[in-house]
Amino acid sequence: MKVVQPTVLEFRIPADTRYVAIVRRGVRNLAESVGFNHEAVCDMEVAVSEAVTNSVQHGSPDPTAAGILVKCEASSKRVVFEVQDESPLETLPKTNPNKHDLNNERGRGVNIMRILMDEFEDTRTAGGIRVRMAKKKGDSGEWKVESGELGRDFFSQY
Repeated sequence: MKVVQPTVLEFRIPADTRYVAIVRRGVRNLAESVGFNHEAVCDMEVAVSEAVTNSVQHGSPDPTAAGILVKCEASSKRVVFEVQDESPLETLPKTNPNKHDLNNERGRGVNIMRILMDEFEDTRTAGGIRVRMAKKKGDSGEWKVESGELGRDFFSQY
């Protein structure tokens, strides 16, 4: 039996939206390299972009410092992402995945990440806020939503 070592990719970027595209490209290449399909790769790109953009906009007190760390670890069965910023916030913003203000253009990113990824967790650390997400590969290489989780049909109610 051949053991496949996970592939790791890490970015340390300034709090500047110009770097989001570089992170997206890295996420796409990493996920494709371990065999995820196009739809799953796009989901990962959007979710990680949302996390990095949130860190740029809300979590970096000094935009000139390399204040955002993005870690990606991929295996043939899943990809795990961590986005860590230097947010001075004492508590995490509250989000409710079942309630949205359709008139407010802000505040949807966390819910989008929850919907697109199989696992999602955001925590306050000593250094800032860390978002951890994972995408699993289904038996056929397609992504799947575990029973009881929000899925793509979530948006159809609007």
